[in-house]
Amino acid sequence: MHANDQEKLSGVFPPCMTVFDENEEVAYDKIAENIERYNRTKLKGYMPLGSNGEFRSLTDGESVKIIEVYRRYRDKGKTLIAGVGRESAKITIEFIKRIADKGVDFATILPPYYFVGFMTDDALMRYYTKIADESPVPVMMYNAPKFAAGLTFSASLVSVLAAHPNIAGIKDTSKEDISIYINAVPKGAHYCVMAGTIEKFYSGLMLGAVGGVLSMANYLPDMCCRLQELQETGNHEEARKLDLYARRLSKNAAGNYGVAGVKAAMDLLGYHGGNPRNPVLPLSGEAKAELKATLQKEGLL
Repeated sequence: MHANDQEKLSGVFPPCMTVFDENEEVAYDKIAENIERYNRTKLKGYMPLGSNGEFRSLTDGESVKIIEVYRRYRDKGKTLIAGVGRESAKITIEFIKRIADKGVDFATILPPYYFVGFMTDDALMRYYTKIADESPVPVMMYNAPKFAAGLTFSASLVSVLAAHPNIAGIKDTSKEDISIYINAVPKGAHYCVMAGTIEKFYSGLMLGAVGGVLSMANYLPDMCCRLQELQETGNHEEARKLDLYARRLSKNAAGNYGVAGVKAAMDLLGYHGGNPRNPVLPLSGEAKAELKATLQKEGLL
């Protein structure tokens, strides 16, 4: 990991949504408009092609074009993390090499899970080490059991891989206490732990996480950035209040509805969200009305 990688990752990132038109084609122009609006916020950067970006529903060609849109429209200084995980090290490396020259700063990798019963620590060690050895950009581990057939990284796996010079860190979206992974990082290793949910964002920052990749940042980026700003400046009373508010809001609003809910919240708050790609169902009319009522009650509309 390079010395300035930690600085590049210190802040808030939205796991960016892929916008589709009414025919379920990727609406690259609307993605660009979202980026231009996000550029005016304090977001540290962007993470397209993740779970919220429905990367499993995209072709490789579409994914490459999406990265090209981020390269063209993101402001200078905004970090770009691309989701790249595939079911083999070979195909993952090939895809990273396709996008490495398109402004990508980091490649984040969900573990392979089709053969989840065989994904032991030894297998995952071999997988991530092979990719990191050959990747032209630093890689990050993506710990998201709900998107990986329940596969959860062990602390010992993180401890060993944290020493690899081309593995920059981990995004933790598990139900484990984030301190497990923070404490697993060997002393002196330049390995960044990032919270993957608003629920563990503030507590993670307090324990040593450098930032977060937060669904809420897709539709309320300023609030998420403000929370980290309060923590970093030592205004913990206000930070705790905002943390409680943000977690409650997420639970009562878009957080209940997954990708479709985040997209609907974006539409309500002036971004382009649209509907998910089949087979994920869009939000029902009743659910949209409930979401709108919640946001109105909080004075956000």
